[in-house]
Amino acid sequence: MPTITQFEIFVKVIDEGSFTKAAQKLHMSQPAVSHAISSLETELGVTLLVRERGKDLMVTDIGKRVLVQVRNLLNSLEKIDEEISLEKGLVKGTIRIATFPSVTAHFLPKIIRTFQQKRPNVSITFKEGSHEEIKEWLSIREIDIGFVVLPCRELDTIPLVKDRYLVMLPDGHPLLQNKQVRLIELGKEPLIVSNGGYEAPILDLMKKEKISINEKYHTSNLNTSLGMIKEGLGVLILPELSLKNLSFPKENVRPLETNLYRHIALGLPSLKGASRTVQVFIEITKELFRETAGRF
Repeated sequence: MPTITQFEIFVKVIDEGSFTKAAQKLHMSQPAVSHAISSLETELGVTLLVRERGKDLMVTDIGKRVLVQVRNLLNSLEKIDEEISLEKGLVKGTIRIATFPSVTAHFLPKIIRTFQQKRPNVSITFKEGSHEEIKEWLSIREIDIGFVVLPCRELDTIPLVKDRYLVMLPDGHPLLQNKQVRLIELGKEPLIVSNGGYEAPILDLMKKEKISINEKYHTSNLNTSLGMIKEGLGVLILPELSLKNLSFPKENVRPLETNLYRHIALGLPSLKGASRTVQVFIEITKELFRETAGRF
């Protein structure tokens, strides 16, 4: 029968993307990690990982399916350990979360501080990614809970805040004379579109309403987008929360006249199956968002 240690090594190799990095994290030798994976594959009678010199580590289809079950098993063992610790009057464990940049910048530090005041023996690990990456990490149980954007029907979700959309305009732009920018007016504008996908719901709505879209430039960095706006090359659609950590003149920003908002929520595979630690994190996060929701 496979051992828990083999399963833990299997997960770590996939998370790190290589045997060498996994060995470093686990304080083991690389041959020992390779032997553990080979032994696991032999006992299961299937190939879980494909490793070829000079190429990225590949997880087989059966490896991906086994990974989900292994993560569930390890998570269940963590919950057992948590329950035993609670029975002994201790609270310990680890919570793994994922966020996207605007949440990381404005909410996560305070959430972590408040959480660790209440659960000082619980460690928090977090990673940052796009909305699609966070959903993927949740689906394979790589994280316990993540910040997502609604709708997100494949997960259990807890709504937190509505984030309105803004339009960032160059100096002297005619639309600066208006208090708001109408959706139809964007059809006349060269749009700077970010790889972060912030404006995707607005572009979908424009297509639905048959408004022409001029995606003039695509950028992977918001600071690049700001420079392009300042040079008069186009306009940018951005949720308000994402704008708050950027250096951009407020007088060049106008609300977008639409009933469409970015709805930020917490997402997890199963609310009923959440550990007590995750439940505490949810309550703390909900409270902090309630305190600040009126500002956005």
